Amino acid sequence: MADINIENFYRHIAKILSILYVSFPTKNPLYVDDVAGVDDPDEYGLHSPHYTAGFYAMLWLADEDYIRFTDTIRQDGVDQAVLTHKAFLKLTEVSEPIYLAKVFQKDDSNIVSIVQPEEVEPAPSVLEDQKLVINQLRRALRSGDSIAINKVVGHILHD
Repeated sequence: MADINIENFYRHIAKILSILYVSFPTKNPLYVDDVAGVDDPDEYGLHSPHYTAGFYAMLWLADEDYIRFTDTIRQDGVDQAVLTHKAFLKLTEVSEPIYLAKVFQKDDSNIVSIVQPEEVEPAPSVLEDQKLVINQLRRALRSGDSIAINKVVGHILHD
C-alpha cells in the first residue's frame, strides 16, 4: 500500500493535467481549490497539509517541465498556467491500456465473480480515442480508483 501523501500527489497531478488539457493552449489561472478541494485556513491563516500539497504539486510539475505559469497567487494557485509541449505530447499519446481494473459482479447467491469484457471490437477511431492517455487519465479520475490513478500518472511521468 502506498503512502497516503503519494496517493494524494498522484491524484493532484491527475487533476492538474486534466484541467489544463481542457483549456489547452489557453493560459488560465489554476486554483488549488479545483485540485485539492476547498479549504478554510486555520486561525493562523495556514491551510491544511492536503491543500498545501496540492499547491506544491503545481510547483513540482513546473519544476519538472510539465506545466508553465507566470506567477503564484499566494499559496492558492498559479496564474497563466498552461501545459508544456512535453506534457501535451504525453497526454495525446496513444497507449495500450495502462491499467485494467477487474470488475466484480455479485449474483443472487452473493457469489462474487469477475466479469469478462465483451468480445465486441469497437471501431478503430473509437478504440484509438479510448487509448489516448488523457482519456485513460479521465477514466481513472472518474472511477476514483487510486491504483488506476497511480498507474496512469506514473506512465505520464515516466520518461
